[in-house]
Amino acid sequence: MILPPQTFLLSAEVVQVTLAELHKPRTDLHRSHLVSRCDMTLAMPGLRVGRAQRSALFELTGECVCRDLVVDVLQIVCDFLTEHGADRTNLIGAVRSHVRKRVVDVFRGYRAHQGAQVKPKTVRHNRFGRALPDEEHRAVLGHLADEAGYSSPLPGQAYLLRRLAERCAKEFDQPIPYYLERLPAILRTVKSVCSGGHRVNVGTRTSPEYVSWYDAYIDRPLGRRPDAHTQPLEDDSAWTSGDHENAHSSDAVVVDVIATAVASAPSGAQPQALRTAVVQLADRGLVPRHQAASLLADQLRFDGALAEVREVIAHV
Repeated sequence: MILPPQTFLLSAEVVQVTLAELHKPRTDLHRSHLVSRCDMTLAMPGLRVGRAQRSALFELTGECVCRDLVVDVLQIVCDFLTEHGADRTNLIGAVRSHVRKRVVDVFRGYRAHQGAQVKPKTVRHNRFGRALPDEEHRAVLGHLADEAGYSSPLPGQAYLLRRLAERCAKEFDQPIPYYLERLPAILRTVKSVCSGGHRVNVGTRTSPEYVSWYDAYIDRPLGRRPDAHTQPLEDDSAWTSGDHENAHSSDAVVVDVIATAVASAPSGAQPQALRTAVVQLADRGLVPRHQAASLLADQLRFDGALAEVREVIAHV
């Protein structure tokens, strides 16, 4: 990715201090999106980040979730330099301060685009949060509102429950299994309470569509998060089978190979067992090689797939 022409305003020092200010926001993004390895690279005269090659241009590459954040903030810096680059005695300090103030707006813009609450921490204390029976229910509402604002893949209900259980366990110092058992009942209460009251117009003035607050700010934004595991096995674009009858038989083989491989491995060895199973499926022609390579290269998708397989095994 090559940024717009305004990047001629960006010196290596300006970019370095911008990235320094973005270190914590990027780390938080990696943690919340379960990114184990950031592949973002940046190359420009006088500066290289990641495994970038030297370049006479300003180039950003990689598929990591933090890349768009870096692009958007650097565009903000370009705009700031256009307006104030000549009237600041301490330009580097001014850039650092400006980035620190504006990065919050960038994240809020992402959440608004998703249709979620831009300040998820405040929902615990809104009229719905106050109507919930205790702090645990309010915490689940807050975590749900936060999750609804992410754009990362959400591979299934079991994955979301696990995320909520982990967040509640960390907040209240209880074991994760405790919340995995309690969450279904808590979620039913949260949805019931937050579905009452006045309706929210998710349409337009001329074509209104009124839904509950819960539907508008929780259900719909969560539904906008992509699910990498919803593509049906009989879809020809995902699997090599040429007809539906053969695809259904391939479906059974796929599930059998993956479940058997993961179930027979010790807990710590299950990730490697899943990787081996995916490679074997590609070798046998049951999964296109580019699909297998994509899954193995995307740690977030891979972790979601492993969680789904473990759920299947647990109920066998």
